[in-house]
Amino acid sequence: MRAIPESMERVGAEIAATVAAFPDSDSKWSWLLKLAKAHPAMADEYRNEKFLVRGCATRLYLAPVFENGRLWFETDTDAGDASPLIVRGLADLAQRLYSGQRPSDILAFDPEFFRKTGIHGALSATRANGFASLLRQIRLYAEAYARLEALGEAGK
Repeated sequence: MRAIPESMERVGAEIAATVAAFPDSDSKWSWLLKLAKAHPAMADEYRNEKFLVRGCATRLYLAPVFENGRLWFETDTDAGDASPLIVRGLADLAQRLYSGQRPSDILAFDPEFFRKTGIHGALSATRANGFASLLRQIRLYAEAYARLEALGEAGK
């Protein structure tokens, strides 16, 4: 059984404080690269087309796993892409915040959270759009599992 993560509010506060402490965009980039290099590889079973995030220039995978009323996410990029590390770091941040949460909590959490932290200021327009696509896909998964859960169909 997976360990239940801290609340989104607490994880979000930690992420926001970290981002706010950086004096410039280069510091944010360095942090995202560090997160990317430490991010665990995704299981091969999730590396298929159905888990690709549409709208992201990098081949980014987002696989949902629903267990015990919580939605877990696995994320990763293809190593062969030209610049997957920043995207992998962004995916790591999203996974830290959303993975292990209840679908209703994900949907209740501020969808503009990452924009408000200022992390977007360090991103090119292409990366910002790809990150927005990742966050939108997380919310879509949360909506789908919340509906299935309400119908008693989640996990079947």
